[in-house]
Amino acid sequence: MSKEFKKVTGLVLAALLLYGTTTFASAASAPAKVKNVTVASVDEDEINLKWTKVSGATGYQVYVRSGSSGSWKKAETTTKNYAEVENLKNAHVYSVRVRAYTKSGGKVLYGSYSTVLKATTDPDEPLNVSIGATSNKKAKITWSAVPGADGYRVYKYNATAKKWEKVKTLTGTSYTAAVSEKGGDKFRVRAYTVFDGKRFYGDASDTVVSGVKAISYSKVKSIALKNAGLKESDVTGYEAEYGKEGKVYVYEVEFETKKYEYEYVINAESGKVIRKDVERR
Repeated sequence: MSKEFKKVTGLVLAALLLYGTTTFASAASAPAKVKNVTVASVDEDEINLKWTKVSGATGYQVYVRSGSSGSWKKAETTTKNYAEVENLKNAHVYSVRVRAYTKSGGKVLYGSYSTVLKATTDPDEPLNVSIGATSNKKAKITWSAVPGADGYRVYKYNATAKKWEKVKTLTGTSYTAAVSEKGGDKFRVRAYTVFDGKRFYGDASDTVVSGVKAISYSKVKSIALKNAGLKESDVTGYEAEYGKEGKVYVYEVEFETKKYEYEYVINAESGKVIRKDVERR
């Protein structure tokens, strides 16, 4: 075999090998578009998604943005066909989308984004729920407004049926309920937002119990702060729950400063401090 023939043969083989490698590399393709993205569940600060698996996909990237505009941000990378998008705002609408990716030959190939899906988080639970004194078999329930809430639902506990029953749906932050003169009627409140024609409810508030004539919510706050030697601006996380302890109606009060946590039990009729507990944070 001549040297010239060997040279030509080598060039031909090299070309065939190069062609084969190029053909193999070009055979790798991006994964298909993610389909059927749906909301599995929501909470106050998260949206749980699921979608149909993409054949051959190595994993998925989930992107989120606030409302219908703004910048998309990558929220999650997963190898599963579901994900939790966390650390979101309460009672807020988000847009989400998902794309699949495949790793091949040291490269990452991305598929097309799924159709954009909109979803909302639940509102937070109502705070500072209190019930006023019983008068003419009625008592006024009040609570603080929940940011982003479209309305509220008041529930009363049916002791006979042993279940909570809705008594009123409203947009305000107070409701005058029918109660027994002897007290003991239990109530709680949930906030809701309306999205896509549906109501999304947050967690229920602490339970409040109707009872004897009681000092006001603002009065008990003043008593607790005065006892602690603090001003309202000194504390955070203030909460007060009205209920019954044994045969006595009380307010259970909690708040904190930068250094200490305070807990009080205050007689709801007289305003007398029954117990006080202070702990360093």
